[in-house]
Amino acid sequence: MNAAVRRIALTKRVICVSDIHGHVHWLNRLLENAGYAPRRDTLLILGDIYTKGPYGAETLRRVMELSRAPNVHILRGNCEDITGWMSPDEDAWVNALPHILDAGEYVFVHGGLPSEDLEHLEMWACMKNDAFMEQGLSFSRWVVHGHWPVNNYCHRIPCYNPIVSERQRIIAIDGGCGIKGAGQLNAFLIEDGAFSFMPVDDLPLYRAEKTQCESGGTLNTTWSDRFVDVLSRGDEFSIVRHRATGLELETPNSHIWEHDGQWQSAGDTDYCLPVAAGETVKLVEAFSDRVLAKKDGVAGWIFL
Repeated sequence: MNAAVRRIALTKRVICVSDIHGHVHWLNRLLENAGYAPRRDTLLILGDIYTKGPYGAETLRRVMELSRAPNVHILRGNCEDITGWMSPDEDAWVNALPHILDAGEYVFVHGGLPSEDLEHLEMWACMKNDAFMEQGLSFSRWVVHGHWPVNNYCHRIPCYNPIVSERQRIIAIDGGCGIKGAGQLNAFLIEDGAFSFMPVDDLPLYRAEKTQCESGGTLNTTWSDRFVDVLSRGDEFSIVRHRATGLELETPNSHIWEHDGQWQSAGDTDYCLPVAAGETVKLVEAFSDRVLAKKDGVAGWIFL
């Protein structure tokens, strides 16, 4: 079935959010932080609204409420395929969502675009298009997408901030909300042709005890290249060899799993954050001799 395309006009300021995944409290906080004004701003939500998170039904109903404003447009993502628990009205609303928003200089889509021939694209290829930015495509106008957490594009240093590829004219905004431990919900803002963003998450604050210089950054295991061989096991950490690169990595035991006889690890890194003594960052996970933390959207280790 062909993707449904809706042509829209944008106001002076555009707030674009994707992959909320049932985190309605993050969405509300993000809109408040952005100073969202329905009569002034265009709000775009690029799909994957309610699955995989704690407040799926509440998130769906909040997005439906927001969609009553004339400058709010919602896309259907691949996770909107799950509708069995809804009321008939909710189910009908989800099934009527378009797959592509055509806004002239900008095209908005959940997963990605196989080509710029918008009228003849298959809908599933637009809703679920893994690793879209790594397919070698480029476009004549900006294509803004979610679906693939931006950390999956970071093969050395894990980062959860939007990625803007000027060469490809592709913008990836999925911060891994509800999917990644260090994930965040990003609002990508377009105003007078200028780009900016703001994130929210629920991670607690952590104060670094001592100064640490940046180091490592040779590997970040992503979903596309998650397969590893376990070389040795310790009480908290294992030494693994990353199959795609041959690099060895010390990774928490809780971050590796076996499936169909193969060990896997996604989102693990040897990168160490640069911090000053007393500096406050976000705490992702604590271990006996180190913590995994996030600073300005970038995740890495701080040793105690």
